[in-house]
Amino acid sequence: MDYGRALMPDDGWETSWAIGTTYSLDLEVLMSVPLSLFHAKYHSESTDENNLRADMLDSLDKVRNKMFIFVHENNITSHCGYSMLMGFLDQNIWNITLDSPNINFHPKVWLIRYTKKNDRDKSASGHNFKYRLVTMSRNLTAATDFDIAVAMESHPTDKEISDNVPLTMMMTELMERTGRRDIIRQFTKELKRVRFMPPFPFDRKGKTSIFRPHVFGQLKSPLLQDKVYEELLVISPFIDDTTLNMLSSRCKVTRPILISREYEMDKCAPDSLKRWDCYMWNSMLEEALDYEENETGDKSVISHGISLHAKIFIAKFRFDGDWYSFNNWFIGSTNCTQAGLRSNYEAQLQLRSLEQGTSVEEVLNSLLDPNAPLVTPYRIKEQPVKDSNEEEKRRIQREMIFDLSHLNFNGTIEQEENGKYSMDIHTDDKAWCEFWQNYPDVNISLRLFSSDIDIWCLKKENRHKFSGQFCQQLSSFLRVKICLGSDEEKTFLIQMPVQIPAERHGKIMSEILDSEEKLMRYLMFCLDDQIDKWQQNIGKQLKTVHSCDNDNSVWKDCSLPIYEKLLLATSRNRSALKNIRDNIEKLRKAKDKNGKPLLSKAFIDMWNLFAPYAK
Repeated sequence: MDYGRALMPDDGWETSWAIGTTYSLDLEVLMSVPLSLFHAKYHSESTDENNLRADMLDSLDKVRNKMFIFVHENNITSHCGYSMLMGFLDQNIWNITLDSPNINFHPKVWLIRYTKKNDRDKSASGHNFKYRLVTMSRNLTAATDFDIAVAMESHPTDKEISDNVPLTMMMTELMERTGRRDIIRQFTKELKRVRFMPPFPFDRKGKTSIFRPHVFGQLKSPLLQDKVYEELLVISPFIDDTTLNMLSSRCKVTRPILISREYEMDKCAPDSLKRWDCYMWNSMLEEALDYEENETGDKSVISHGISLHAKIFIAKFRFDGDWYSFNNWFIGSTNCTQAGLRSNYEAQLQLRSLEQGTSVEEVLNSLLDPNAPLVTPYRIKEQPVKDSNEEEKRRIQREMIFDLSHLNFNGTIEQEENGKYSMDIHTDDKAWCEFWQNYPDVNISLRLFSSDIDIWCLKKENRHKFSGQFCQQLSSFLRVKICLGSDEEKTFLIQMPVQIPAERHGKIMSEILDSEEKLMRYLMFCLDDQIDKWQQNIGKQLKTVHSCDNDNSVWKDCSLPIYEKLLLATSRNRSALKNIRDNIEKLRKAKDKNGKPLLSKAFIDMWNLFAPYAK
């Protein structure tokens, strides 16, 4: 399933809000998500020769109160470095802080609410809203791994649906952090009366609950309940001996089937694997090898090609001596590990089907297809691959990063005399001293996310002042680099509580919309996102930036169509007028490349005719 397509609204619908969870987050990838949510487009779509993606700028501008991303603390990266556009998104991210370095926030779920674009329209069900639930194994990163995702649309019912209770509880627990009680009240009321419909061939009357092992607390995965398996197939990139033994001990009739990565199975005890029919991910798909950490901090071999990252459990259960005929699929973020099934914050979807194509046998045969095999038989090694020294290093690193996140970084921003800004950042004195007593040989440097000029050596001081920052560069992120040895280092972003100046938003927009030509095209897009080729040609004949007066040829080209679009919005789309009003307020003091006001007097005079209708 295409990640962007899974989030896009259908024709005639628009996104009310979206809640997403992930274990790891790449900010560059996150920038493309609003484009899918609010304009049903892709980041890779071609743009015009002037390189103004009005659709992307509009989607990023809309995202402030409509998208909420929850991520495991200290698991944010940006492989492309800093982009000014990321300033639209740093207030939409909430780090989940946990009580132990051995517990991780690991779910990968989206809950999205859509409404009909015309409030008077209703869907076939008689409602003008619907929900989509997307449960997947993929993080919000640029990984190219083999993952799995299930997207389900909601359908209204006449009775309350108990299957949605765990989902409602999970989303409530998360959204409490944002203070958005209005959204909590909305989905609490509406999810009681909708059913999420699984895709074919899964049973439309089947169980579709979200189960969360150990988390937010109320329900645990049926995989941990006292059941006997008639059949069992496990697909998991990470495994451990304890969990393999626990599951295999419940298979009384047939041998269970395990599909994992070669490196992971090499680490397991032979006696654990001998209870399973073992298959490994086809090494031909894994091109150049590299390393990544799993949810417990352990390293595992992956590739820059297609590695295995899907987590799927397929089982038939035995109840009171009778075989239950359904093929039960458990899909989501849960690995076949103790961390996954017992301690982590996870999300797992249970589906069921009577179709033969969803059986253990058919799924295995499809993966073993001789024309394009995804898995191959695995030969059990006589001795597991163990490196106690490496495991100890990973344990120390995991605990150190956990302790680092509890230094309580706090920042304050002040404007300097030259108009630029400074950020004064400090940590808790006592926690800082205790940290260096525990890790005296570690070197940690911090920089502002938007600048490499100034470096803060955390070991030398627990307070540092970064000066000379432009308003549009300000960010709540700090880039952390940890040197663990001569050739070992780890980099990531930490997010600190800091009050970002309100004018930053407008500063970013004015730097992008740095000419009247770009501004007019953007405002016209906000009024009508169906941009035609004529509009794309605005200003192309100009060789220089013209002054902002009534003789400006850009103004002459733009004034008539934008006037007509404002007239149309006044009668049919006043929400677009509100959007224009908000943008004008942000840009009133903005100047173009020549230092002249970006908003001409002629445009302001025209806008004042329509401003009273922007309510």
